[in-house]
Amino acid sequence: MEETKANYASTLETKLNRPQLFKDCIPRLRLLDILNKQSNQTFTLVSAPAGYGKSILISSWLEASDCANAWVSLDKNDNDLRIFLTYFVAAVNRLFPDAITKTRSMLESADLPPASVLAHTLINELNLIKQRFILVLDDYHFIKEASIHDLLTEILNHPPQSLHIVVGTRHDPPLQIFKYRAAGKVTEIGAQDLSFSITETKTFLQNILETPVDDTFVAALNEKTEGWVTGLRLAAIVMQHHGDIAGTLPERHTDMQYVMEYLFNEVFAHQPPECKQYLLNSAILDRFCGPLCDAVNDTEDRSDQDQMDGWEFIARLKKKNLFLIDLDVENRWFRYHHLFQNFLTNQLQRCCSAGEITTYHSRAGAWFAENGLIDEAIKHLLAAGDEIGAAQLVEQHRVEVLGSDRWYMLEKWLSMLSDTVIQQRPELLLAQAWVCYYHYNYALTPAIIDVAESLLGKTPKEQPIYGEIYFFRGMAAFFQGNGALSLKYIEDALQRIPIAYHMIRGVTEVYFGLAGQMHGQKERVMQVLSDLLHQKSLHDKRKVHLMVSLVCIETISGNLTVASTLNQQLSHFARSINSVSYKAWSLYFQGHIHFCRNELDKAIHYFSEATTLSYILVRRGSVDCMAGLVLAYQALQQADKADSTLERLFEYIHSIDDTALLDIAHSCRARLSLMRGETPFASGLEDINIISGGGAMIFWLEIPAITQCRVLVAEGSETGLREAEKKIRELLRLSQEQHCTFQMVFIMALQALTFEKQGRTDDALAILAEAVDLARAGGFIRPFVELGPTMEGLLKRLGRKKIAVDYIRKVLDCFSTTSYAPPLSVMPVKGLLTNREMDILDQLAQRFQSKEIAQNLFISTETVNFHLKNIYKKLNVHNRRQAVIRAQDLGLL
Repeated sequence: MEETKANYASTLETKLNRPQLFKDCIPRLRLLDILNKQSNQTFTLVSAPAGYGKSILISSWLEASDCANAWVSLDKNDNDLRIFLTYFVAAVNRLFPDAITKTRSMLESADLPPASVLAHTLINELNLIKQRFILVLDDYHFIKEASIHDLLTEILNHPPQSLHIVVGTRHDPPLQIFKYRAAGKVTEIGAQDLSFSITETKTFLQNILETPVDDTFVAALNEKTEGWVTGLRLAAIVMQHHGDIAGTLPERHTDMQYVMEYLFNEVFAHQPPECKQYLLNSAILDRFCGPLCDAVNDTEDRSDQDQMDGWEFIARLKKKNLFLIDLDVENRWFRYHHLFQNFLTNQLQRCCSAGEITTYHSRAGAWFAENGLIDEAIKHLLAAGDEIGAAQLVEQHRVEVLGSDRWYMLEKWLSMLSDTVIQQRPELLLAQAWVCYYHYNYALTPAIIDVAESLLGKTPKEQPIYGEIYFFRGMAAFFQGNGALSLKYIEDALQRIPIAYHMIRGVTEVYFGLAGQMHGQKERVMQVLSDLLHQKSLHDKRKVHLMVSLVCIETISGNLTVASTLNQQLSHFARSINSVSYKAWSLYFQGHIHFCRNELDKAIHYFSEATTLSYILVRRGSVDCMAGLVLAYQALQQADKADSTLERLFEYIHSIDDTALLDIAHSCRARLSLMRGETPFASGLEDINIISGGGAMIFWLEIPAITQCRVLVAEGSETGLREAEKKIRELLRLSQEQHCTFQMVFIMALQALTFEKQGRTDDALAILAEAVDLARAGGFIRPFVELGPTMEGLLKRLGRKKIAVDYIRKVLDCFSTTSYAPPLSVMPVKGLLTNREMDILDQLAQRFQSKEIAQNLFISTETVNFHLKNIYKKLNVHNRRQAVIRAQDLGLL
């Protein structure tokens, strides 16, 4: 048989197939009746030790059911939330191909959301499916990962109306079963239910033996096997060889271990030698087919024409009912019953030397590799002690994995190799660098690349591997703000990276555009990228990266109108290729553009859509998107929505455990205080680690160094203004060096305000005229409006000088629709605290601690502490007791 090659980066389709029924299966009518009567339940638990027929019962129930159903056979390799959920989604998609697209996209993102977020998204998407269906999670006892249990618990606690989950397991899982029992929300079938009655035992034996069976013998056998179906099947097979065995069976044992050992040995002893050898060798395989069995047994080198081959071996197993389980409808892939495989594994270790077992694993690894099943190939090569062979497989297939957006498979493979081997092989180090790239650990890549390059020695620098090294060098230089060096490295990379490396080349072309823009070569890089974009037969991955690069360049250049047009094209293309990640980028860009134009309702719409995909966007983009949404809400005086979004921002950062991003969240909170006129203006800024120079500023809306200057200018002290002027001058120099018009508009507007507060009106108007000139082409309005009445006065004076009259009038119209919060000293008591802050204040009055408040209000402790800081600042107090007293004095409590 010509074996079909599988995509190693995708799911194993055989795990999604419902087990085929044995021809001698007997109908378990009493159990089927229970399942049918409770089919409207949302949860069924079938729990019993191995060999009690759990899978066969569930499969036979589904065979007769009219309800749509899907199946996942779990194993120890699924003990990972991403992998588990990938199979869960794949099973559902077999029934409903267009369902749960958002959850599917989350699985391809670098930041896998917490189980609670995944569960929330998944439940909502499952709830959109109107047709009732059953999903079976078989062999759930293999799952130990707490996050998987948490996810399934959430689904069972808030079940979608159409979903019925069936869990098959050897023991009760940690899924709050007691609660479901108390509420009558679970159908349970256990070992006692699954044990064959005497009548079922008699029918079962007669079906297998095809002859009448004595009632006394049936009763004796049923007692000794305790109705254990696997024991009965083994006993029947032994009887086919030498008749009545009931009297020779061991006495009853609570775990049936003695019975199993006896029966398995009896069955194995009666197999012909060639069949025994196949049984032993195939024990190392979690699944097998005819050609794989041949490869492990090395039959190609045998001259005996009568030698049994793999397909004949499988046919014999089927004929003798030797615990073979079909894994697909084509009858190409099979596995053993777990108990039988455990027995064979024990026999293999007794009968064969360690060297022989190593050889079998080597043969299996070679066959899996040849057939494109790389994950299984690596496992067998490692079991054979061939770590170098496994490493070579990772090297050979790493580019294909990256190109299929399955970089996390690369991460999994690397985790299976020793660090010693990785540190000695340049291609594995590059694979490690790509994993860091997808986890946004950019700071780690230079050291990795240094080691990789040192190992290359005299390798010609024209080789593709140097293309990737130069890419990482160029990316590092870009984030350091060195456009010239970045562009040089990136262009060297593009000369070496093959066209066939679609993903790697696409990412590199994005940085080609960014580095070219930073170095002042916008027109040249735009022309190159545009020419590439119009090439025929351009791969989708390169095309979407090129489109992103063009949008980024025009945004950084301050050409918001052109950027918006290009972004619409990106949006349409992302939808056409069903790319949720690039749809998320497009939503962010559109919200970003509307925000800068002060089209706040539209900005909120797009930012809100993008934040629903926050775990799909890169982390920095998600944080900036939420910050933009906070600022847009506050600009429209929707304070509660601004606060709740800021709360979400902090919770998001805590959920991904990236404390480096907290600076941006604290900076956003300080900027929010400025917009509200709260004092002290540095509210929330004390925790920020300000680094004011060097990095790429590009198009981010919230940059802590700029907000620090906003705070200093708002405070207005002579010392603060001098410090602000110095910092702004440095930021302006950086943005000019990086040809970043976008940030220049914001910084120059702030510089004009600084000069005006220093009494340098002429300087203020001069720099403001430059800022207006830069802003006019792109339609920037928000950078001016956010700075309040003083900026409004400056613009009016500039307009009277007949400078950009029409544009300034448009900006001034936006001031007329904006109200500003007075300073705290004159702020009325009503509205002083937000609704959430009032809730927490009420809890403080009841003397609850932070942890108790978090539980009572269903929020995190970090969120409680965040609101407490705001309450203290607004009430000008320093602790809980003072806050309650002050609130009572003001009539808030």
